[in-house]
Amino acid sequence: MSYRIFTTSEQAWEAMLSDIAQAKTSVYIQMYILEADMHGEKFVAELEAAARRGARVVILLDSLGSMSFPSDVSDRLRAAGAEILFYSFFFQRMHRKILIVDERIAFVGGVNVAKAFALWRDLQVRLTGRAIRYMLRSFGRVYVECGGKGTVPAPKGPHPGHARGRSMRFIEHRSVGKLRELRRYYTERLQGATDSIVMVTPYLLPPRWLLAQIHQALLRDIRVEFLIPAATDHAFASAVNRVYAPVLTRLGARCFVAPHMNHAKAMLIDGREGIIGSQNLDLLSFDWNIEAGVFFEDPDMVRELSEIIIHWKAESVPFETAVMPSRWFDGAVKLLLKLFTLIPWK
Repeated sequence: MSYRIFTTSEQAWEAMLSDIAQAKTSVYIQMYILEADMHGEKFVAELEAAARRGARVVILLDSLGSMSFPSDVSDRLRAAGAEILFYSFFFQRMHRKILIVDERIAFVGGVNVAKAFALWRDLQVRLTGRAIRYMLRSFGRVYVECGGKGTVPAPKGPHPGHARGRSMRFIEHRSVGKLRELRRYYTERLQGATDSIVMVTPYLLPPRWLLAQIHQALLRDIRVEFLIPAATDHAFASAVNRVYAPVLTRLGARCFVAPHMNHAKAMLIDGREGIIGSQNLDLLSFDWNIEAGVFFEDPDMVRELSEIIIHWKAESVPFETAVMPSRWFDGAVKLLLKLFTLIPWK
């Protein structure tokens, strides 16, 4: 196994484009948001070139996240020999951000592709090793669900929900088939924590079961910390963050507020195990969306993620109402959340 962690969208894009440009046999990509703007066009051009070289190129996009993807660009890719399919299944979203090149190099994390995300902090992992076999199986199933008619791009064999390796595991999460691995993983790790829990998320809307697990950890004197942005890309999501930060602070957690948009999704448990993926701390990620990530115990990888989070915390400030002042509509958002019993009444 080898890995590299990227901490901005642009860093991840550069590495992904480089690997696509060198692809010899296949390029498989699952992306929640891919726009054909100045940044997305670079991906389109490399994917088109790979298909014309004879590589099998399969592109799976979410029908909502990538709804602005132009039909003429889709036609261009298909004319080059690529398959491009859109995932659409009621309220469920294909929220993953995965790239697999030549079935031996993979990227997974939170990085979408569009100009709007160019300056965001984010996390994307480039990896090689056994976990890619499980990523291929997962990709193959979603390919079929999207209507793919070709050979499923995946090794044969049963899929256990996640890859059991020595130091890194791929974790797949989806409500279809009740493969809710993220919920199981978070529950087990929060219950087993003995010292500290650190979560990085852009959107802070934990389901009630997760809030209960966090509260139980705090009652065991576990140090629990959250890193969130002062403002997100959505006004409603920013209001939700302003509602939940004081709730978690009152429970005993510490919230750190970053001055810039941080789209990363990560968790550290006791400084010995980490996870990086596409999941937010919200109801959609745990109950509806198709998500994916890697969790790992490799000491070097855990140490690097710890150092990244320490750096981000140094750029942030502890939560106070003065840091994230309430807006006029926050009261309405709080009432809406209470009506749906998403936050405690007190």
